Amino acid sequence: MKEEETMKKKMNVVVALLAMAVVLGFTSVAQAEISVGAISNRTAPTSDAGIPHMDGVLYGWEWVNNNGGICGEKVKVVEIECGYDQPKTVAAFKKLVRSYKVPLVHGFGTPDSLAVVPFSTRTKTIYMPLSYLMEWNPEFAPYYFVTTSTYSHAGRSAVQLVKKEGGKLALLYNPGGFGENPIADIKDEAKKQGVEIVAEENIGYVPTDAVQQVLKFKKAGATHIWMGNTNSAMTVLAKDLKRQGLDAKIIGNVYAADEAFIENAKADAEGHYGMYTTVAYGDMSAPAMKAIMASDYKHKNATAFIRGWAQALMVAEAMSRLCKAGKEITGPNLKEAFETFKDVSPGGLIPPITISKDDHYASMVVPVYVVKDGKWTKFWDNTLDRSKVGWQAVKDTWKH
Repeated sequence: MKEEETMKKKMNVVVALLAMAVVLGFTSVAQAEISVGAISNRTAPTSDAGIPHMDGVLYGWEWVNNNGGICGEKVKVVEIECGYDQPKTVAAFKKLVRSYKVPLVHGFGTPDSLAVVPFSTRTKTIYMPLSYLMEWNPEFAPYYFVTTSTYSHAGRSAVQLVKKEGGKLALLYNPGGFGENPIADIKDEAKKQGVEIVAEENIGYVPTDAVQQVLKFKKAGATHIWMGNTNSAMTVLAKDLKRQGLDAKIIGNVYAADEAFIENAKADAEGHYGMYTTVAYGDMSAPAMKAIMASDYKHKNATAFIRGWAQALMVAEAMSRLCKAGKEITGPNLKEAFETFKDVSPGGLIPPITISKDDHYASMVVPVYVVKDGKWTKFWDNTLDRSKVGWQAVKDTWKH
């Protein structure tokens, strides 16, 4: 494992949110140093999401650091790169908790984050992955928190989009992990909405073509295709849809639909949908967007970078609440702080977060974007009913 005390620039912490950048409450509670952990993926095939995400986390911390400090104290971020490897991730988590005494760790993907669950629970350490599973509920993973809606909630919204537009749905995803995770819920929602699923195929993370899958979808009469993969796979699919003459709309998941998809697919990206988890780059309605656009990061328009930035602000908001309450920044106290969130949108970058002791699913709002004139454009904010698909509604039938 390659370990680095991260940032090329000095890292000290605080918070900024909602209205403008604010230096938040100083109280008498002060800790000698606040450290947070970060487990990154900069080397595996899914690093096209992993790199900008972790860099977003780091730049987000740097920005809030430059605007003050949590109770006037500095925060150190310790990053360990694990390349999407489960044993390395578990070992890194243990090291961060034991050696650096961190109360919280920023994480990455699905299988590696699942492997950490028992250790997070045992040590009462907050874990914040870039994976959005239904598994991150108060019973299975009580110390896991994320910034946005789950894969399953995004998948249900995709089905509702097909219902809204009319048509038939095909499924294309990477088997296992985040690609396969929401499929059962997508099928459940399709049954409820009366949407026909006419075909189901798999595709790898970095495919060279999707011709066979497209031909099957064309024969089945698909009008919409759920893409549960990365932007590389969505780009290949878009190009092959055009080549094979199938006028079907792709609905990309959180990793497939991003700025890189437009950059790589170019004109073939037009008209396709994405289950976005942030505002689009350049949306100045978000107070934090000005800082993001002013940063020197090369790929600052990447949605993963924006998500990472928002994740840092989310943690900083929880820390500031503890600071104001005169409480120490520990895993259990951060958990309690997150559970007080109601309609909180860190920096305005993501849909409002509401978390309670009974339901850790961050948001029921799934922003749906469409590529229009070469840009991601808001099409629909689909708000799901928490009483029907929130944790309390599904816990009796949910299976890991």
